[in-house]
Amino acid sequence: MGGAAALNLPHQLIVITPREVPDAYDNPAPALDYGPGAPRRAVAGLLLPRDTARSGGTDPSPGRVAVTGAWWLLTTEQIRARERVTYDGRTFAVEGEPAQFEPRPGFLHYETVLTHTEG
Repeated sequence: MGGAAALNLPHQLIVITPREVPDAYDNPAPALDYGPGAPRRAVAGLLLPRDTARSGGTDPSPGRVAVTGAWWLLTTEQIRARERVTYDGRTFAVEGEPAQFEPRPGFLHYETVLTHTEG
């Protein structure tokens, strides 16, 4: 028995793969569009909070404090650095390239650090 069946992956997440679109200035690097037209796929995972940081110094709105949380995600399906993950009404950004592990043959999984900012 391998893959997701061997792991407890209780969270049903949506992974958004951005569409590449030309930006307003026709730059060679396309803009990334995560809107309703971007492809989405369901992925099972284990999502756990890791750390929280508060920042009020660079926010243009007086009195607002941005709270950024770091989260750890375990999946059996690959997630790319440019993708975003949604769960429970929150949209998470992928930080860096997700790590791939195969502790024994046939038991491949991916670990990803995500961030979510509110405020």
